[in-house]
Amino acid sequence: LRLAGMSGTAQEVAAEIGRTYGLPVVRVPLHKPSQRLTWPARCLPDRAAKWQAVAESVRAEALEIGRPVLIGTRTVRDSEELSAVLGVHGIEHVVLNAKQDSAEAQIIARAGERGRVTVATNMAGRGTDIILAHGVAERGGLHVILTEYHESRRIDRQLFGRSARQGDPGSGQALVSLEDELFTAHAPWLVRALRA
Repeated sequence: LRLAGMSGTAQEVAAEIGRTYGLPVVRVPLHKPSQRLTWPARCLPDRAAKWQAVAESVRAEALEIGRPVLIGTRTVRDSEELSAVLGVHGIEHVVLNAKQDSAEAQIIARAGERGRVTVATNMAGRGTDIILAHGVAERGGLHVILTEYHESRRIDRQLFGRSARQGDPGSGQALVSLEDELFTAHAPWLVRALRA
């Protein structure tokens, strides 16, 4: 008799929801103003340069400032590749992908701690708030790094939406490369033009 739901990213699929369920999408205003800062995206020439930029950003935000950092990867393979790079740089971190199902709740529970670095596939831990530990808000809150765009902007917004929840401060930045699938599979002409 009654069908309803809530999502922070339903506006992009409003037409599909209307066609499928016959329901309108209504935007509900935030109960607290968003403090999220979106930093300019950076497009690096290749994967190696992208991972290096991610490591440098993590070092600046987590190790120097003491902010928790959540890094979203598109695949389990990418999360493991990035984990290896962070290890070479001596950056302590935890990985949350399909291989840590039993520890997922504990990893998410600690992801808001000072200087904590979490590498996660974009689907891992969705739907739960990352609670900021004492003193983290004063340092800028959770910083989210997106390492590869998706065909659906909605998935990217879901990742960025992990930061600055419930009126907390936070930020996000995309660090992508021309070797990412979105560019190589869907815009090879753009890759050629940028490399020319």
